[in-house]
Amino acid sequence: MSTLRFADMTVRFGTGRHAITAVDGVNLTVPHGTVVGLVGESGSGKSTLARAAVGLVPAAAGSITLDGRPVPRKGTGRPLQMVFQDPNSSLDPRMTVGEAIGEITPRGLTAAERQADVARLLELVHLDPARASAYPGQLSGGQRQRVALARALAGRPSVLIADEITSSLDVSIQGAVLNLVRELQAELDLTMLFISHNLAVVRYVASRVAVMWQGRIVEEGPADQVLAQPSHPYTSRLLAAIPGKGARGGPASKRHWTPTKPTEGEPND
Repeated sequence: MSTLRFADMTVRFGTGRHAITAVDGVNLTVPHGTVVGLVGESGSGKSTLARAAVGLVPAAAGSITLDGRPVPRKGTGRPLQMVFQDPNSSLDPRMTVGEAIGEITPRGLTAAERQADVARLLELVHLDPARASAYPGQLSGGQRQRVALARALAGRPSVLIADEITSSLDVSIQGAVLNLVRELQAELDLTMLFISHNLAVVRYVASRVAVMWQGRIVEEGPADQVLAQPSHPYTSRLLAAIPGKGARGGPASKRHWTPTKPTEGEPND
């Protein structure tokens, strides 16, 4: 089991009267084997919450637990792995793809076993294992994001946190990455916190949705329910911003994502 839980989570930046509360008493559960979509505009606090989960920013109050136990901050085999918006921020341009993924794989593997694991992970994200010898700068944006996903999965995480992983990609590539996320979740039974400012994207990958505004969760529940009958005005505003939404206010069906023709060099899945 791998249930992630935030309890009364608060994150502040600065001190005294100049302090800013970015996350204000958030309670949120990501159940085992589900994708919870956390949605909100820029500055709502959603990325700060994610960074607190993986220990990149300190919490002022509250707790983060995995199956009822505090999330470990040190040592190998981190149970929470995060994929960032810009893969350039997580991939060292001086390391090959194979080296970047291989350094996260479990310790104790032989060189041959590590090489085989890297190849398996690249195939899992629909990249040719021969790409292991390439450097990030030789790949397209969508391919780099796939490598970032493979690298996160190399750590055998209990929970994967995806922070705006499609927002820096061309629209023609976003659909392929979102389809990959859905495929990986189903194949690996992933527990995932999927963060986005786009409700249509969240609707496509998540079974539950939490809406964050001004550092607080203002609405949370099954995706179909929240998006069909929003109870908070902010959620209604986010729905209204979706291009081509239906007359009843809901985004398009989550059965298919239909981006434009993939960019040259990108996998067409």
